[in-house]
Amino acid sequence: MLQRFAAAASVASLVIAVGALVSLLPPRWAPADALVLTTAWCFVPAAWGLWAVLAPTGWVPRRLALWGAILGVLAGVVAGPVLDLPLRLGGLRDMRWIALIIAPIAYYAVWLLVPAAYRALGTNPDRLT
Repeated sequence: MLQRFAAAASVASLVIAVGALVSLLPPRWAPADALVLTTAWCFVPAAWGLWAVLAPTGWVPRRLALWGAILGVLAGVVAGPVLDLPLRLGGLRDMRWIALIIAPIAYYAVWLLVPAAYRALGTNPDRLT
């Protein structure tokens, strides 16, 4: 289980680093919105790691990307209809639904990296020397 957690959390950490770089590009966000986003980012590696631990055993590692897409649906619900991030961060009005489409696709794509990280973290005694 620790291997699952570490694989997902490490991939999430890379996603956050890329997101932080993108947030430095124009247009600049309002300080309150940037604070909400950066605070939420602090929890992403832990959430992804816990989500990977909760994955059904039969899904590991082959279906982890699909499992990540399910998390993307949850993230899309929170980002779109609940927080209205398209409006708050991009100035896009009446686009709450777009997060419900983009988040699962983006999460699926990024979670394709999690099985690779999972395999790389495998406990092969020959690699430990």
